Amino acid sequence: MTSNPYFRVCSYKVVSERTHEGGSRVEAIVEVRIGPDCVRRSATGVGPVHALDVALRSCLSSEFPSLAAVSLSDYKVSVVDADHGTAAQVRVIIEAGDGTAYWDAGCVSTNIVDASFEALCSSAVIGIMRAREGARRSA
Repeated sequence: MTSNPYFRVCSYKVVSERTHEGGSRVEAIVEVRIGPDCVRRSATGVGPVHALDVALRSCLSSEFPSLAAVSLSDYKVSVVDADHGTAAQVRVIIEAGDGTAYWDAGCVSTNIVDASFEALCSSAVIGIMRAREGARRSA
């Protein structure tokens, strides 16, 4: 799981369900440790990556309010080893920005949800680092 100087992901869970009527619902639960505190939040979204993003941001928002300025601008998935069919590794690249700069974060995994979540976490870390660097420069 993701570990960095700002937060440690303890766990996450995504449930995607589709009803016989054709409706769908996706819920994510994310648990992170920030210092000594453990924060657990759930969120719904239009898909698993959206739900994970909303839940992760909810966990981090009180400690890192600067993440409110960070938004996803592109999301790309490519197959790394197509010979393995649906068990192939995929590369997820997320482009995000804070209004003044854009950056890429990515991950490779055989699990597209894991790769997406790791990329979301990496993007959040970059956003936190940029905000802290900007605050230091302003001080």
